[in-house]
Amino acid sequence: MHWLLPGVAAAASAAFAVAVLRQYAARRRPYQLAWGIALSMFTVASLALTVGVVAGWTPVSFKLYYLFGAVLNVPWLALGTVELLAGLAVRRARLEPMLVSGGSMRPTLGPGQRIAVAPLVRPPARGDLVVVARPRSTGDLEVVKRVVGLPGERVRLAAGRLEVDGLELAEPYLAGGPGAGELDLELGPAQYLVLGDHRAASTDGRDFGPVGADDLLGLVRFAYWPPRRLRRRG
Repeated sequence: MHWLLPGVAAAASAAFAVAVLRQYAARRRPYQLAWGIALSMFTVASLALTVGVVAGWTPVSFKLYYLFGAVLNVPWLALGTVELLAGLAVRRARLEPMLVSGGSMRPTLGPGQRIAVAPLVRPPARGDLVVVARPRSTGDLEVVKRVVGLPGERVRLAAGRLEVDGLELAEPYLAGGPGAGELDLELGPAQYLVLGDHRAASTDGRDFGPVGADDLLGLVRFAYWPPRRLRRRG
């Protein structure tokens, strides 16, 4: 009967692993993936222990038990816990977590990164990353873009060069080629021009034009998962 406890542990951990991985498939929370992997490893370790108790230990069964039960399991559990606590800390700080789903803001932000978004308590400055509410033609509920033009400014974009009131604006954050589309417009008293950092892969102000102050939902404060430097200003 010594096999009963590890056998039950293997069955229980397998059931929990399946449940957690299904949640990850539905919600795409990184901590769920990490915990699902850790539970799967614990299942393998418990099965190896069961086999060792029933049939006697072999080098293979012992290595599986030791590797998945003691060496690799704990770091994955810790990784999932750290990600969960980071998300909770973001919410407690009155920041809204958001998942980046596209590549229009490379290299500053990439797909799969999680960012903390704060309410706008001041007008955005040039270079700020903002969340914009459902611009037409994007098909998304919200998009992240960089503010490059402020109210009352004349903005011109041609041949990949951005000019504001006749002065060229340095943009060291850009990735790839300049992309298609040109602009030459004067912004209204409550209008902003927002563009992606990866112009060749971005649907932005070149497509949907200026956005109003009411369309700006929040300010991106930092990226918290995975850990990575967030470049805010050019």
